[in-house]
Amino acid sequence: MQAGQTLQEIRDGFALTGRNNFKPSLANDITDIYYLIQNAQNSLTLAAQGHEESNNKEKVDALDETFKEFVTLEHKLNMQKKAFETLKQRINAGEKITDPIAYYDNLTQTLNAESPDDATRINANPRYQSFKQHLWNINHPDEEMPSLGVGNDDDDVVMGPTKISLKCPVSMTWLDKPVTSTKCKHTYSKTAIFSLFPSMSHMITCPIPGCNRTLTRNDFMDDPVMADRVARAKEKKAAADTTEFFDV
Repeated sequence: MQAGQTLQEIRDGFALTGRNNFKPSLANDITDIYYLIQNAQNSLTLAAQGHEESNNKEKVDALDETFKEFVTLEHKLNMQKKAFETLKQRINAGEKITDPIAYYDNLTQTLNAESPDDATRINANPRYQSFKQHLWNINHPDEEMPSLGVGNDDDDVVMGPTKISLKCPVSMTWLDKPVTSTKCKHTYSKTAIFSLFPSMSHMITCPIPGCNRTLTRNDFMDDPVMADRVARAKEKKAAADTTEFFDV
């Protein structure tokens, strides 16, 4: 300590700067935590599907709540990561941070305050939507899942379930290895739609009447949710056919 230094000057001397090579270890660990969360969510989905098939609503609801907790945990990690990144950027820009912990806490609080409410945030989470979709498909494979409430107004009219086709528009048979266009969201059997392309680089117009989107093979993505729908619908039909056979 040098004579004549004020307390503020001493604190300024210990302030974090870009030269300190500040790399919070927690920020580096967050990616690993994301991976663990996703694995847990995958396990929850499989478990919930089994209980949904057994019509065990109590356990499905419990797993649903647990899934939501993981979504909330992921949100908190996102806020922490964003706060760390902002803190690091400001340090690297030459800003003196005399109390990095308080600075970080303030950033986190601000980010959380700017976030949507819990219900809106959870319902908008893609993995939670996928979780609910997989459960819905078990008993309603050929119906659109009702909205989880994202973007709904109080005046919106809730309509009944919308039937969806599980047949390929090209082959007119069950969807097989379904792929969905990223441009127009129409779904086809992979072999059927790809057979319309004379070459890998060729472009076609979407075969759905009224859809004029120009498509390439690269515009199609595998659709595991639709594949699950088809599998469930086939199982449901097979069970119904068996019951009808024995009832005769």
